[in-house]
Amino acid sequence: MKWEDNVLGFVPKTDWLSVPFNPTRPGDPADLLIDDMRTDNLVAEWQSIAAAHQIPAMAMFHSFDVEAQKTVRVPIDTHNIEKGLIKVKINQSERLRALTRSGVQGDDAMYRYVMNDGFNLAEQVITRAHVAKNELLSAGQITIKENDLNLTVDYGVPAAQKTLQLDLSANADVAGQIQGFVDQAKAAGVVLTGMYTSGAILTKMRKNTSLQKIIGGNNAAGALLRKGALRDFLAEEFGLNNIVENDLTYAYDRKLNAAGAITQQTKRYYPVNKVTFFGTVNGGKLATGLWGDSPESDLPELLNIEPSQRPYVTITQWAEKDPAVLWTKASALFMPVLYNPASLWIATETAANG
Repeated sequence: MKWEDNVLGFVPKTDWLSVPFNPTRPGDPADLLIDDMRTDNLVAEWQSIAAAHQIPAMAMFHSFDVEAQKTVRVPIDTHNIEKGLIKVKINQSERLRALTRSGVQGDDAMYRYVMNDGFNLAEQVITRAHVAKNELLSAGQITIKENDLNLTVDYGVPAAQKTLQLDLSANADVAGQIQGFVDQAKAAGVVLTGMYTSGAILTKMRKNTSLQKIIGGNNAAGALLRKGALRDFLAEEFGLNNIVENDLTYAYDRKLNAAGAITQQTKRYYPVNKVTFFGTVNGGKLATGLWGDSPESDLPELLNIEPSQRPYVTITQWAEKDPAVLWTKASALFMPVLYNPASLWIATETAANG
């Protein structure tokens, strides 16, 4: 093992470039609806994708001696998307000293630990991207209020589609409410094909008396519906064939306290009281997560690589002399693009029912 510039823990740049850091997590609920794409021009790709998935506009017949009617491009909010820089760093020197005190010996062992640190930093970047994907699904927009940033990425989802109410009390007409959402979406030119929600919402639907009677008859009132029976009913009656459940959580604000123990906060990716009805296109996807070039991509070793070959997450290292510290950092430029604003219909469970 030969360290870069003979600095302990300074991994050769080519080693980091050989790791793709694939952001798609197998089985992750959000990735079932929002895929990932690497691009060297975030704005141009955003405009191309968004424009391609609008509701088709109609041209008009003209007589041969009449000038063609002029059309307009659909306005797309792109002024904030290149501010989606995600990055995190770790004091590598501090980590190496701790490993040495723990009895770790040899360059090969140290190399594995440093690479694992890089992998973990990349996972933190990818986790933030998944938080953004779920916010798009639960709110129809993305807000970034952290580290001196305060901005909102607006996808053009109408306010009426983001403020629906869903009553899940025991005797509420849940089927009638869902039919209303389906009809509203059809009027906007979208056929709803699925539902993205929490396990708690699905359980409340299974406990709903009106659904129990519709699916199992009057004698089924009070008996918890089977998950399969609810899914079959939603598919047959409303065309909601894709029911996606997300109860995953993530950690944030991770710190070391005075005693040297880790403290952190946890939060759900998707709110427990939300339901997102959606209409998918493009092979069952609602959106694409675009991964662009972070500022570190201007480094010479990255400029020599084809844009399509660059990693989704860039790992860089640098050394400081006073104090003597080696840093490892992961960074990426990320922003999802929604295909069609009419494809999201977001309901909140009414407050009276928790």
